[in-house]
Amino acid sequence: MSTRTTEAENASTASVPSNGRPASPAKTKSKKATRQKPAKVAAVAEELAPEPANAPELANALAEAPAIASACENVAPTPMSDENWKRLRKKVESHANTTSAKHVFGKSAIGGTVYRWGVATAVGNTIDPVRMSLSQLACDQKPMRRRSTRPLDLVSATTEMIAQLDHGDMSALSCQDAVVWAAAMPLLSKQLEPALWWELLGSLQRFRELVLESHSPDSPAHLIVGAELGLTLAWRLADLPSCKRAQKSAIEALAQWCDHAEDAIPNALAKGTIARLMLGSIMRCQAIMKSTTKKKFQKSWHAVGDQMATWVAAMTTHHGTSALSPLSRKDVKDDLGKTGLLEHAIAFDPETLRPATEAALGLGHTGGRLAWEVCLPESFLHNEDAKLAIMLPEWDVRRGRTHLHYAGEHNQLEIFAGRTQIIAGQVQTSIEINGAQQYATGDWGLVCEYTDDDVHYIEIEQDWTGGVVLQRQLMLIRSDRTLLLADGVLPKNRQEPGALSQKIRYSTRIPVASGVSPELEKETREVYLCAGQRSAVVMPMSASEWRIGPTTTKLSGSEDEHLVWTAEGTGALYVPLWFDLQQRRFKRKRTWRQLTVGDERRICEHHEAAGFRVQVGSEQWMIYRSLGGRRCRTVLGKHLIADFFAAKFDPGEGIYDELVTVDDAEHMDDESES
Repeated sequence: MSTRTTEAENASTASVPSNGRPASPAKTKSKKATRQKPAKVAAVAEELAPEPANAPELANALAEAPAIASACENVAPTPMSDENWKRLRKKVESHANTTSAKHVFGKSAIGGTVYRWGVATAVGNTIDPVRMSLSQLACDQKPMRRRSTRPLDLVSATTEMIAQLDHGDMSALSCQDAVVWAAAMPLLSKQLEPALWWELLGSLQRFRELVLESHSPDSPAHLIVGAELGLTLAWRLADLPSCKRAQKSAIEALAQWCDHAEDAIPNALAKGTIARLMLGSIMRCQAIMKSTTKKKFQKSWHAVGDQMATWVAAMTTHHGTSALSPLSRKDVKDDLGKTGLLEHAIAFDPETLRPATEAALGLGHTGGRLAWEVCLPESFLHNEDAKLAIMLPEWDVRRGRTHLHYAGEHNQLEIFAGRTQIIAGQVQTSIEINGAQQYATGDWGLVCEYTDDDVHYIEIEQDWTGGVVLQRQLMLIRSDRTLLLADGVLPKNRQEPGALSQKIRYSTRIPVASGVSPELEKETREVYLCAGQRSAVVMPMSASEWRIGPTTTKLSGSEDEHLVWTAEGTGALYVPLWFDLQQRRFKRKRTWRQLTVGDERRICEHHEAAGFRVQVGSEQWMIYRSLGGRRCRTVLGKHLIADFFAAKFDPGEGIYDELVTVDDAEHMDDESES
C-alpha cells in the first residue's frame, strides 16, 4: 500500500499549486492503479500530467497537487474520499472559527459589510444579490436575502466566477470579486461539490499569479489581488500549504504598492469611482496582517493609507456618496455608520480626518474658523496624473464644492451650491472653424494651478483640429462663494496666415443636475438654477446684459436639462460664465459689462484681449484675459502684463484686492529662445 498522505490527511505538509490543480502521478504497481478514474479527474490529470520523472520529481508533483493527489491517493477511484474531504473541510471550518472574520474585522464583519466597502460606488448601482450573499459568506454568515425567497444558485454563480477569473478580467471590481470569493471559501466548502471547490481555488491562484506577472506594482490589481487576495488565502485556507505560502508574497506585494505610492495613488484616483474600493482594500490588508501575521503595518504604508483616506473624505458629499457618482445615500449605506468605510478610515489620522469627514457629511462644521485651527486638510486637492481636482471653499458642506475630472475627451464636472448639486455630468464642447466641424486631437492637460486663502484656480487645455486649442479655467472665490467657468478658443500659431481672420463658432452643453431646472430671467440674460428654490445665478459675461440687444454669446436651457452656451467670433474667443452661489445676493441689483482694453492708446480687438466687470449690490469683481501676445495693457485703470488677472474692486477706495495673477512670461521666454 502506498504511504503517501493526502492534503486532507496532512494539510500541514502538502501544498496547493499555483494553478490550484495537481499533476497526475505516474502509474504504480498497486492493484488499485488499474481502476479507471472519473472522467473529470482523468481529464484534469491528463492536462496537468508532468513529464515522466524519477521518484523525487513525482513526489514534488504530488505535493503541489492536492486535488488530484487526493483523487489518486492509493490510486483511489474518486477525486477525494468522503472521509478525507470531511477531514479537510473540518480543518478549514475549525480554523475559520478560531480566526473568524469578526475576530479580524470586528463589528464591520457583521452582515458582510467590510467586504462591500466602496463596491456600490465602483459598480455605479445597488449591489446585486450574488455580491451581497458572497460578502456574508466571506464573513462566516449564511446569506440573508431580504424580499426574496428564491435560493441563490451558488453552483451557477461559482461557474460564472471561474469563467471570469480564467478570462482574465483584471478591473478593480473583478479583483475585488476575487477577494470576496476567496474569503468565502470556508463556507463554500459546505455548499459546493469538492471538484468545483478545488476548481475555484485553482482559478483564484492562477488569477493571482497572472496579476503578479503582468501588472506593475503601482496598479490597483497589484494591491487588491497581489496583496489582499494573497493575505486572504493565507488566512482563510491556512491548512493548505500553497495558500499559506502566499502570505509572504502578499506582504511583499503590499510593500511594493505602497513604495510606488507616487504612481499608485494617481492610478487609484484615475477612475474616481474606485477610490473607496482601493481604500477598503488597504484597510482590510492592515486588519488581516495585524490578526494573522507577525509583520507590522509599516509607518510608510500607514501614510499612504492616510493619503487615500484624505482623498476619499474630500470626495464625500453630504449624502455620504462619492464625487462623480450618481448613487443615493441608501445605495452607499455600507460606507456609512459606525461599521462603514468612512468611520474606519478616520483611524489613519483621527485629529485631521474626523473633523474633515464630519464637515463633508454635514455632521459638523468649522464655524468659520481657519483650517489650521481645527486641523483640517487642504481644501484644494489636485492630482495631475489622475486629472482629478476637488475645490472646496471650506470643508464645511454648507459652503458648496466643485469636482473636476478631466481625463478623456470630455470633462466630468460637478458644482454644488451649498448642499444642492446644480451641475453634474459630462461637459461637451463643439467648435467650427470657417463652417467646418473640428475635433479634439488629444486629452486635456494641465496649464497651471494656484491656491491660497482667497481662491482655488485651475487651467487646463486640449488640442483641436483647425489649428486651435481649447483652454478652460475654473476659479473658485472661496469667501464670496462665486465660481468662474471660462473657455478660450485660441489659435496655436497666431503668426500663421489667416489665423486671426478665421470664423469661430463655439458651443458647450453643461448638464444640469437631477431635480434642478434652468429658469431664464425675463429681461436680462441671467439664468437661475432652481431646485425648489433658486440655488444659483449664472451670468454669461461675454453676452449683452439685456435680451433686447444684439449679442454674440447666448446662454439658454434645453429640453434635456442642459445649459447651452454658444458664441461666435473671429480669430480667438473668450467666453466666461459667472456662477453666483450665495443666495443672500440673489435679490440685490446686479449687472455685468465687457470692458474696453487699451494697448498704447489703441482699443484692443476681441481676439487680442478681453476684460469684464461683475457687480452685485456693492460688491464688484474684475476679470482680464489676454488672448495672445505678452504686452502691457490697461483695463479699468489697471495696467497689466499678465495672461490672466482677477481681483475684487473696492469702488469707495478705488483699489483692487488681487485674487490671482497668471503670468505666462516664462512660457513666452521659452518660446522666444526656441
